[in-house]
Amino acid sequence: MKTMTKTALLAAGLVASSATWAVGTDAGAIISNTATATFDDPTTGNTGTTSATAPDITVAELINVNVTADDATPVSTQPGDTDQVLTYTVTNIGNGTEAFTLDATNLAGDDIDADGITIYADTDNDGVFNPANDLPVTADVVLDADEDITIFVVGDIPATGVTGEQADVELTASSATPGVAGAAPGTLIPGQGTNTPSGAVVGNNPTDSDTGSFVIGDIITDATVDITKAIESRQDPFGGTTDIPGTVVTYLITVTAKLGDVNNLVVADTIPLDLTYVANSVTVDSVATTDAADADTVAVTGADVAVSLGTVTQDTTIEIRLQATIN
Repeated sequence: MKTMTKTALLAAGLVASSATWAVGTDAGAIISNTATATFDDPTTGNTGTTSATAPDITVAELINVNVTADDATPVSTQPGDTDQVLTYTVTNIGNGTEAFTLDATNLAGDDIDADGITIYADTDNDGVFNPANDLPVTADVVLDADEDITIFVVGDIPATGVTGEQADVELTASSATPGVAGAAPGTLIPGQGTNTPSGAVVGNNPTDSDTGSFVIGDIITDATVDITKAIESRQDPFGGTTDIPGTVVTYLITVTAKLGDVNNLVVADTIPLDLTYVANSVTVDSVATTDAADADTVAVTGADVAVSLGTVTQDTTIEIRLQATIN
C-alpha cells in the first residue's frame, strides 16, 4: 500500500537507553604494537635490549544499525481510533557515532493503511508514548556506538475498518553518511567516519527495518436500552373496558438492554394529573413490590414511580406493570 510519510528523524541530544549489542573496538582507536628483543653478549657479559614498533593501526568506523518492533502482538484498535502507537527500538550496532534517517511506511499486502503517520522519539525515556512530552522527530537520529533509542510510530485507523483487518507499518533506519546508500558491504567511504582518516566502512546492515501492526478488534459499540409502554388492560366500574372515571388502567413497560450490558438502569414514570396511582400495584417480572423505598426495586413518591433495575445484561428483557385509576 502507499507510503504515508518519510521523515528524517530525531534531534541530536536525546538520551538513549542502555546498550545491548557488542560492536567491537571503537572507531578512531589507535592500536600500537611493539616487539622487544633481549639478549646476552657472551663476549662482554652484558645484557642488551632492542625493540621495533609497527606502524599504528587506526580502527575505521564500521556502519551497522538494527531496528526491532517491540510490540509482541498486533496492537488492537477500533475503527476511527486516533493516535494509535507502534513501538520500535533503533540501535547503532556499529563502532562509531552515526546519524540515521528513519522512514515509516504502510506495507502492501495487508488490509488497510494507517493514516497520518508521524514518528516520535521517546524524549522522556519512559517507554510510553505521551504526546505532551515526546517530540516529533525532525532531524537524523544521532547515536553513539552501542546506543539505542525508543521510537514511536503514531497513526490513525480508518473509520471504515472492520474487525480483523490489519495495517502493517515498517520502520526503516538508514545510515545518513554520504555514499553509503546502495554501497556493498565492505565498501570504504573515504573522508567519512568517526575519527578515522581512512574513512568509514559499510557493514552488513547499514540499513535495517522491522514491521509492527495494528489490528481492528471486536467492534465496541455503545450499549442502549429499548423501552416500550402499552396499555395491557382496563376495567371500568361496571366490569367493562370503557375509559370513564373510576376505570383502572394497567400499563406494561418493557425494557431490553441492547448492544451490551448496562449498569444503574432506572425506569421512571410520572402518573398524569387525570390519573391516580394505585398503591402497591407495581410488579417487576410479575413479582409484587411495595411503594416504600425499601429492599425491593420500587420507590413511589406522590405521582412519581421509580424502578431501579441496577445491572441488566445484554438482550435481557424486564417487564414492569403498574396501575392507575382515571379520576
